[in-house]
Amino acid sequence: MYLKTVEMVGFKSFADKTTIEFDNGFTAIVGPNGSGKSNITEAIKWVLGEQSAKTLRGSKMSDVIFAGAEDRRKGQYAQVTLTFDNSDRSLAFDTDEVAVSRRYTAAGDSEYMINRRPCRLRDITELMMDTGIGRDSFSIISQGKVEQIFTQKPEDRRGIFEEAAGVMKYKSRKHEAERKLKHTEENLHRIYDILSEISDRIEPLEAQKNAALHYKESKAELSEIEIALTAVQIETLNEQWQVAKNDIQAYGEDIYKRRANLNETQALLSEYKDKASQADASVNALQAQYVDLVKNAEQLQAKIQVHHQKVLFKENNQASQAENLDSLKALVKDIKATIIQLKAQLGDMEKEIAEKASDRDRLLSALEDLSDDSEAAVQAKRTEYITALQKQSSLQNDLSQLEKDMANEAATLKKDQSDQTEKETTLADLKDQFTQSEADKETLGQEIETLLSQYQAKNQAVKAKQDEAYRANEEMNQVNQRLMQATARKESLEDLDRDHAGFYQGVKAALDLSDKIPGVHGAIAQLLRVPDQYTGAVETALAGAMQNIVTQNGQVASQLIGELKRQRAGRATFLPLDVIKGRSVNPNDLNKIQSMPGFIGVMVDLVDFDHQYQQIMANLMGNVIVADHLDNARAIAKTLYSRYRIVTLESDVINAGGSMTGGATKRNHNAGLLSRKTDIDHLSQEIKSLTASVTNLQEATQQASQEAEAMVKELETIKAQGDEARFSERALTNEIDQLTGQIAALTEALKTGESLQASALKTKTKREKAKEKLVAELKDINEQVDQLKHLIEDMNLSATDKTEKRRQLQGQLQTAETDLAVLKSQYSQVESQLTGQEAELAAKENQVSQVEAELKLMQEAILSNSETSGSLEADYQAAVKAQKACEDELKAVRKTRNEAQNKADALDQEVKEMNTQLQELLEKQAKVEATASRYEVSIDNHLTHLREAYGLTFERARATSELTMSMESASLKVRQLKKEIEQIGPVNLAAIDEFEEVNERFIFMQKQRDDVLAAKEKLYQTISEMDEEVAERFEQAFIAIRDAFESIFPKLFGGGRASLKLTRPDNLLETGIDIEAQPPGKRLQHLSLLSGGEKALTAIALLFAILDVKTVPFSILDEVEAALDEANVARYGQFLRDFANKTQFIVITHRKGTMESANILYGVTMQDAGVSKLAAVRLEDFDENLLE
Repeated sequence: MYLKTVEMVGFKSFADKTTIEFDNGFTAIVGPNGSGKSNITEAIKWVLGEQSAKTLRGSKMSDVIFAGAEDRRKGQYAQVTLTFDNSDRSLAFDTDEVAVSRRYTAAGDSEYMINRRPCRLRDITELMMDTGIGRDSFSIISQGKVEQIFTQKPEDRRGIFEEAAGVMKYKSRKHEAERKLKHTEENLHRIYDILSEISDRIEPLEAQKNAALHYKESKAELSEIEIALTAVQIETLNEQWQVAKNDIQAYGEDIYKRRANLNETQALLSEYKDKASQADASVNALQAQYVDLVKNAEQLQAKIQVHHQKVLFKENNQASQAENLDSLKALVKDIKATIIQLKAQLGDMEKEIAEKASDRDRLLSALEDLSDDSEAAVQAKRTEYITALQKQSSLQNDLSQLEKDMANEAATLKKDQSDQTEKETTLADLKDQFTQSEADKETLGQEIETLLSQYQAKNQAVKAKQDEAYRANEEMNQVNQRLMQATARKESLEDLDRDHAGFYQGVKAALDLSDKIPGVHGAIAQLLRVPDQYTGAVETALAGAMQNIVTQNGQVASQLIGELKRQRAGRATFLPLDVIKGRSVNPNDLNKIQSMPGFIGVMVDLVDFDHQYQQIMANLMGNVIVADHLDNARAIAKTLYSRYRIVTLESDVINAGGSMTGGATKRNHNAGLLSRKTDIDHLSQEIKSLTASVTNLQEATQQASQEAEAMVKELETIKAQGDEARFSERALTNEIDQLTGQIAALTEALKTGESLQASALKTKTKREKAKEKLVAELKDINEQVDQLKHLIEDMNLSATDKTEKRRQLQGQLQTAETDLAVLKSQYSQVESQLTGQEAELAAKENQVSQVEAELKLMQEAILSNSETSGSLEADYQAAVKAQKACEDELKAVRKTRNEAQNKADALDQEVKEMNTQLQELLEKQAKVEATASRYEVSIDNHLTHLREAYGLTFERARATSELTMSMESASLKVRQLKKEIEQIGPVNLAAIDEFEEVNERFIFMQKQRDDVLAAKEKLYQTISEMDEEVAERFEQAFIAIRDAFESIFPKLFGGGRASLKLTRPDNLLETGIDIEAQPPGKRLQHLSLLSGGEKALTAIALLFAILDVKTVPFSILDEVEAALDEANVARYGQFLRDFANKTQFIVITHRKGTMESANILYGVTMQDAGVSKLAAVRLEDFDENLLE
């Protein structure tokens, strides 16, 4: 027999299917650290049954599944198959090959197979027993196991020798015999207990039989009357229950109608609230529209006012200009009159000048006759002088008139410039005021928008808060209704609990005695707290035991039994705390099923109770297993060989021994006993929670209402602020419009002034040029006059005396010329005045034309502004009309909203009243339901009494028994019969039959005792035989291994000696084994004192010694030579070659010497991260130089 192949799929780093084929000889497996070499050793150990994940270098068994890599998904299972050559039939299978497999899935399912057929781990263990192959045998040795050989205690080291001695099967048989012996002794104890119990019962049974006959007669009469009385009582209670049910139905119908009315009213309330909300939204929209319309009307009115202001200003300006025009026209008229007068004066002066010129000419003519050449020269100069004087006079007059006109025009221009500057200052002030007013208006506009947003947001918040208060109030009413229902339900359950409703008559009577007899803890159903999901299972498992009563001790139980007998109140089962002992599931059995599908737990661990009841609860439920459903329960029962009772969540039962109970039942009498306390606790918690919710909702309602009121006040404040801001905005708008008109008028006036000033400046420039010309001409003429005057004087001084005539003529001529010159000068002045007046007339007529043109433009502007004002007036009237229509619509919508809100408020009050009435009806209904529930429980108790006491249904009792007396007489007769039965005392109605049964059972149990004693003796004999066989085989194996060890040691070490010694030679069954070694050049010493390499080589020597004595099919050595030097590795490799003739070696190594000794070399690599691959080389065909 040898290992042919190892096939791995998804085991650790071997993600892909990997098959390793082995020959009979020596196979070495090599590879770098971390490549997965040791995973091959672990795969073999795992198939052979290794259960420790830690031994397999993992934290849990699922770690043997390929964990995935960078480009590979995690495996779903791991499977390893070992194929053995069984040609020699070493294994107990009639096949040439035996394949042993193990499979483990990611879901935690584990499976073993032999030749592809499912089997147990035990089957594999037994198959490999005494073959030298096993997960803990010396056939698989790693470096850690080498270390264990020299670190173990001597007693622990003997396991290797026992494996080599082949005594494991004998030890296994011995352990099995010891287990059976323990079981036999337990059975024997139980038989002795039963015999003791039966012997105590036989003697009193005969006395009980005699008392039973008299009891049966009285009991028969009592049964007949009590059955009839109970049937009548049930009928009476049923009638009362029907009345209560009718009342409940009537209340229910009334409640249904009221709820329907309430729902209709609430729907109507919701409808009116929606209407009010919609109307409120319309109000808000219309308010916004109304504000826009008012603002538009105000803006139009302001524009109208501005246009009116402009028209008024233009009319005033027109009037002023008209006055100015009239003044100019009057001035033109005066100038024209002056011109006419001057022209007339010039005509008169022309005549006088002509006359004067004629006189002068006459005198000249006379004088010419008297003059000589010099006289003529003087006269010529005089004439020139006079002409110059005339021109000088004319120029002086023109200059004087021009300066006068310039002074008048300068004064007018100065006044106009002053007026213009004043207007510009006023205009700048108006513009600053306009800018400030515009800024103030914009600020107010932003403030109004902010207030409007705040108003809308606050209005929405008020609605939301009011809705929140309403919803909180509605929710509070609903929670309050649930609170009343829960309170009524709890009170009803507490009444049932106080009355011990649902308990058997005897149990109820015993519980009622707890006030008189201390030490009564209560019924099991009252002491348990069971989670809802396990209630059905616990009720099924406990059944009637739920009504067992826990007492402080046996004395209290005895007192209660005595009272029940005395009162003839029925029977009950008592569980004294000082007597009852718990039961449990064997830990080994529990370990087997904990990971099985459907296993939930042991029942006692799934329920809650006070610690003092641990033994009681463990007695009832400590050996009861809970599973999810029947299929899984069957699998668990099969695993445990049906030694325990198993209950499912669906109330199916697999009893100890294998019988099964299940199906569907009608109402269980015990149903509700477990849940009653839990229901009361849940209801208490629910009531507490609902009370807190009501309080919280009341506070929330109140807080929401208060917050809504506060928000309404804030809303009113915001509205007042908004109205004030709008009023201020309208005032600013009017002010801005007035300023706009004034600025426009002033701007236009400034333009007109600028035009007049420009014209005046042009005239001034012309006059200044004319003045400059006149001044230059006057200067020249003045110089000419002075020259001529001096020349004439000089000419007059050199003349001879003239005749008187000549002098007189000259005098007259001079006078005439002077007069003529004066007249001409005056004429020139008048003519200059006329020219100035004509120029003034032209200027004034030009001004008149300009003013008339301006008046025409003003008139056109006034007409245009009047038309615009008319259009604006029409727009204003339309805006006022739209404003009025919006205001009317707003009033109508507000009225609709108020009506809807008033209707909603009325309906809300009506809903509250309807809720109050509904709550009152619900309370009444709850009370009637509690009464009906008590009737129902009472009926149920009477029915239970009929069923349990007499095995009758109500119909059967009514049909078989008839009450022939009144209910009062029947009740009195029942009490009398019960008293008579009480005086008889306790009886055992089955005493006669029971005596025969007990006696027969006593004889049977005596025979069982004899059989068990014989079996016990036989087991003792088997154990003794196994011990002798083990001791003999162990001694033979030890001697053979010791001799081989002493022989192999010096060969491996190249000298020295070693020995094996028994620590207790007198006790071969428990003796330990010590190892002493003396390497070459050292003294003999204990193994623990050797160096690491010496210890390893010593352990290897022991291994070869064992293999020499006990040949195994194959041996796996995992880096056992790691601590050896090269020389020792070479000797180690040679030994492997020598032993490979009879034992197959599979060696995992790093050492060159070991590799060189191998027949086949497998290389393990990890080309892809996390995935191991194999490569095989037969070294006989391989170039040894490649190993260098």
